[in-house]
Amino acid sequence: MFFKRRSRANSYLEEADSPSQHSKSFEKYDRPPSSRRDSAPAIPNPSHDQVQFDKDPGGMYPRPSAPQDAHHSAPRPMTSSAHNSMPPMDTSMYAGMGGAMPQKTEPMPDLLTRAFNEAVRPYTEKIEHLEGQIAELNAWIESLEQQRAEVHSWIDKRGLRPDVPPNIAKHMDSADPTAANTLNAQLDRKITIVNFDLHRLQDDLNDSISSAHFASAMAKFLPDIQRLASLPTGPRYAFDLILKLGGNLNSHGGLDSGDADDIAARREFYGRLDAAMVDVVRRRFDEREEWPVQREIKRIEKTAAYLRNFGVEPYFPATLDIMERKLQGVNGGTSPPRYT
Repeated sequence: MFFKRRSRANSYLEEADSPSQHSKSFEKYDRPPSSRRDSAPAIPNPSHDQVQFDKDPGGMYPRPSAPQDAHHSAPRPMTSSAHNSMPPMDTSMYAGMGGAMPQKTEPMPDLLTRAFNEAVRPYTEKIEHLEGQIAELNAWIESLEQQRAEVHSWIDKRGLRPDVPPNIAKHMDSADPTAANTLNAQLDRKITIVNFDLHRLQDDLNDSISSAHFASAMAKFLPDIQRLASLPTGPRYAFDLILKLGGNLNSHGGLDSGDADDIAARREFYGRLDAAMVDVVRRRFDEREEWPVQREIKRIEKTAAYLRNFGVEPYFPATLDIMERKLQGVNGGTSPPRYT
């Protein structure tokens, strides 16, 4: 019986030397286990093949004579999961460094930043609300400015600039660079219309209107003329308009009647015109405007000589005095005698 076993062992050795046996051996050691039964540790029971490999030093799988590296000696654990599962991570590199495998942890929340954001949130919401209100107010202001421009244009088309309230007039004069020219044209037109209406009323009544009533109607334009004189380039327009008011009263007639009340009303009206003209002349000289002062002086003196024949004097005395003194000061001459 012993010899028969030995002969079987020899037969295994002969089969192991064949190429087919080598391929079976590769399949035996290379194929990974596919079930729990295969992955379970085997009971040490050396077979005839293992005994023969140990006895044969020149076999196909000789044992290593030197100890292997620790990184390559430990076998990788295999799991019984499916073929598509990922292989387990090799932890030998962390074991070699003397530390455990690092665990992936989420960063701790920044409590200080969270508390700051919670504290600031009411203020940021309020700021956003105020910014929205500011945007709405800006849109509303733009709409109002557009409406104001349209109203101002409508006023000028109707020739009502002299009649607007002072607060509206202030905005119109400051926003319009040609305010002086526009206001002068409207005032000149309105003075002409009022003068024409007074003369037509006098013709319809077949009776003359008193100089006091006529002068009262013309004097109502003096505040608007003073407003015109305060605008840039306005004094030269105001100068001509004041002279026009005096000329309208002169063309009214009634000078030859010799009525004391009529003459007194004329003197009082010319005195108001003279006081307004002094301020206009000063403003006109302050603007350094080149204007024919001497010709204007002669123009006023000619009208004064005509009125003197009817006992109406003086005529713009203070205006003539300041104009002649300013003219002499420019030319470097002596001051002429003042008019009284």
